[in-house]
Amino acid sequence: MTRRILRRSAPGAVTLVAALTLTLAACSSGSDPEAGGTEPAEIDTDAPVTISVGGKPTTENPEQLADFERQVEDFTAAYPNITIEAEETEWEADTFQAMLAGGTMPTTMNVPFTEIGALIERGQVADVTDYLAGSEVLEQLNPTVMDVVTDDEERVWGVPIAAYTMGLLYNRALFEQAGLDPDDPPQTWDDVRSAAQAIDEATDAQGFATMTLDNTGGWVLTTTSYGFGSTIQSDDGATATLDNPATAEVLELYRTLRWEDNTMGSNFLLNYDDAVNAFASGQIGMFIQGADNYGNMVTNRGMAPEDFGVAPLPQTEDGIGTLGGGTISIVNPEATPEEIAAALAWIEFKSFRQYTDEEIAVANAEARVADGLPVGAPGLRVVNEEVYEQYSEWVTPLINVPRENWELYLSTVEEIPLIPEPATKAQELYALLDPVVQAVLTREDADIEQLLADAQGSAQAAIDAG
Repeated sequence: MTRRILRRSAPGAVTLVAALTLTLAACSSGSDPEAGGTEPAEIDTDAPVTISVGGKPTTENPEQLADFERQVEDFTAAYPNITIEAEETEWEADTFQAMLAGGTMPTTMNVPFTEIGALIERGQVADVTDYLAGSEVLEQLNPTVMDVVTDDEERVWGVPIAAYTMGLLYNRALFEQAGLDPDDPPQTWDDVRSAAQAIDEATDAQGFATMTLDNTGGWVLTTTSYGFGSTIQSDDGATATLDNPATAEVLELYRTLRWEDNTMGSNFLLNYDDAVNAFASGQIGMFIQGADNYGNMVTNRGMAPEDFGVAPLPQTEDGIGTLGGGTISIVNPEATPEEIAAALAWIEFKSFRQYTDEEIAVANAEARVADGLPVGAPGLRVVNEEVYEQYSEWVTPLINVPRENWELYLSTVEEIPLIPEPATKAQELYALLDPVVQAVLTREDADIEQLLADAQGSAQAAIDAG
């Protein structure tokens, strides 16, 4: 089975522009990913340049809009030769190709991790490798997340600005009620099964749950398949591999939890909101979800902060890692060298200043505390350990979450490889797997092999259709 593991780049391989007062070596626009870039050209860093940037908040979010406009004002004060034209453009899979073909893609915008592989393959993002120069922070990004934007030739095609891993979320209060140690969460699937049984027997909650609707069933099945040893698509995105042994094993685990242990409750049509609301309200003991969900559960859903638990996605002996996701800032492949350099300066200014400026780090953290938002919640850092430790020292007095409750996750998050989502038609593949999960949970005699074979045929047809 092909395993697409995000490689660790060589230390120090990635540095990005810090200031346009430097003369940078840069590729000309429209680099070919197979050619490894073109001859570098010298950039006039003092020349006036205008760039368009996506992600401007709408008027429906006035506070976010005001903050964004303040950032633009501060940036242009620091870089008076750069003019920013802000747009509300956000990533939409259905409109991106038309936007690119029509020449309306902003100079820089954000895309999900899911999409970067295909964009690189199609030459639809700028190769920023040859613009690299000494940056106070961007040369020290976390190699784990930089692997997502670095190809086999060590060419860099974007800047990760946020990242997360999938993990096992568990309710610490329910663990205590069931006589389990909330500081020693399950680390194997047998542990998960035992904990689910204990919770189901000792509390009114169901021990374990999985989402099944709106593509979430397939998403979590894919994630858990990584923990059992396989992806559901080849690295190049050309071949579906849904009918693999690891995915069948996951479905057999579901069958055992549902029909033998009876620890999965009675509602098997759960979408994202259904599942997170049930978990936050104490109706579910454990489920697989993004490990960065503390703010969502506590701030948005009312879960008690001390009840939120997160552990790494359990791995079998054949496990290859966990699904990773996040956000990447990319640059238009048709941008000029000056535009690309300016775009990189904007990305750094907007997304990374808190890692180099103590005043900004503290101000941002104070603003989050004032807004009732978490500081120090679990997640995957985008900068390396040294930079993050310095940042942490600055904001430690403002941390308002119980980080001691997530020791296992925080101490191992860097050790489990990140596996990207399927490169081609991920959502369509997830949609095909939703009814497979539903069938296993609602029919004790469900034929897992046939269900996966049918889904495999449909998935390959969808990929072949382009």
